[in-house]
Amino acid sequence: MINILEIDPVLTVFPYALLYYALLLVSSGLALLATYRSTEANNRSLQTALVIIFVSQLVLLTFNLLAYQGFQPVQTLFPFAHRLLNLVCLIWLIWALFRSRDQDFSYLPPIALTIALLIAGVLFSLWWLSDGLSQELNHSLMDYVLVGFTLVLILVSAIVFYVRYRSRIVEAWLILAIAAAGFILYLLLPSPGNMPAVVMLSQVIYYPLLINLAYHKAQPEAELAQPMTEPNDQLRVNIANAFLEISLQPSQVQLEKALTHSLSLYLMADLLSLISYEPDTSQATLKSTYDLIREDHLGDIVLTTNQMPVLFEKFADGETLLSNRESELNSEKNYLMSASGYNQIGNLLLYPLNQTPKQPRWALLGLSPYTNKVWGLEDLQRLDRLKENLSRVLDKAGHLEQDARQIGDLQSELLQKESLLSQLSTSYAESLVELQGLNDDLQQTHTAWAEEVNLWIQRQKELETELDTLQQTIKENQERIAEVNTLRYQKKQLEETIARNAEKTTQLKKTIDQASLLLQKLTDQDETGDQAEESKG
Repeated sequence: MINILEIDPVLTVFPYALLYYALLLVSSGLALLATYRSTEANNRSLQTALVIIFVSQLVLLTFNLLAYQGFQPVQTLFPFAHRLLNLVCLIWLIWALFRSRDQDFSYLPPIALTIALLIAGVLFSLWWLSDGLSQELNHSLMDYVLVGFTLVLILVSAIVFYVRYRSRIVEAWLILAIAAAGFILYLLLPSPGNMPAVVMLSQVIYYPLLINLAYHKAQPEAELAQPMTEPNDQLRVNIANAFLEISLQPSQVQLEKALTHSLSLYLMADLLSLISYEPDTSQATLKSTYDLIREDHLGDIVLTTNQMPVLFEKFADGETLLSNRESELNSEKNYLMSASGYNQIGNLLLYPLNQTPKQPRWALLGLSPYTNKVWGLEDLQRLDRLKENLSRVLDKAGHLEQDARQIGDLQSELLQKESLLSQLSTSYAESLVELQGLNDDLQQTHTAWAEEVNLWIQRQKELETELDTLQQTIKENQERIAEVNTLRYQKKQLEETIARNAEKTTQLKKTIDQASLLLQKLTDQDETGDQAEESKG
């Protein structure tokens, strides 16, 4: 059977497939460049999705070139990688559409789906390596799983997107419709081989729409002041003057009051208020409420969100709310009557404004206690013309308040710095006087030290002279000490000699004594003998 328009070779076979990839890369690249023309926060999500799309198509082009060069594993896995990466691109594109309408829409769903698909892709790739050479991927079980998941994703996303936002961006619906039609035709028509030619054709058709989608998001915002349709020229003058007053307000409170005054004239609303609401808190503030009949502003009114569940649920979802019947929103209206002090509220209009990241949410609240004005589509269309600029004006008001606080802080800090500078100047002058005194003291100290040094030098010279004298005396005394030592030695020898002589003298005395005794004995004996002889004679 003939393939659709015989386009398979043009889209799937190199080098003809270069036209396919060139168109996708050029379309996503030009769309990415278009988003950078605007600095709006809601374009960041589309930029992220377009970067992922561009990189994915570049990776697929590289894989296709490698497969064309004959790398067998790449040839086997490329058809599956083509389906997987294009599904990832579609997931991030759908996320960008949601994110552009609601800045609170989380990054977690696309990240989780991408990770899950990549993990599943790795597992399926291992299985497909063994079977890829023996069977075709088109209309296989794995192919049906991916196509079925893609169609369910597109269908559910389109339903949720329509229910939540009622978006009138034609490009977004065309992209989703063409993508879904490509997959449906692929399932219904025969498509042999491994590449989904009909799906690739749908990409060639809807990828250029990305440029228009990005350009649509990058268009300059409408002017704040829209011409009124009322025939009353004086009313137009009053409205123009009121809008002009907005740009002349120096503070946040005055700017908010000028804004509610202008919008009250613009919509002919009996009461018009600004609602400031932090989603994580249980309270909101009704600010700068303008009473068109009394021509005066009311004070701030604190609202408890639990008392108005329907209104704040719509507020949190970014949806408008119209109530033109007395039987509607009885609890909310009764609570507003008690909180505002009015004996009736009339009909009610809630119009949420665009949210700025990390800033309080803002909404307009219109009431008609005097005239029972019926709110309709015309009022919403008027506010739609101003929605973006109103958000910017409120952001400017917040910046004005921050700037005023910063200026006040800077002025206070400047006064502190000036006081500190004055103290430092006084301290500096005192320090200079003290420094001069210290310099004088230092000079005197230097002079005293010089004199004392000279004195010490002189004393050192005298001491050196005395030291030389002492050293000479020590030398002389050392010679004398040597002589004394010699004399002491001689004295010691003399004493020893005297001691020996004394001993000898003692011995000699003993010998003499003994000799004397002996002589005495001998003398006595001679006398005795003489006497004996005399006696005998």
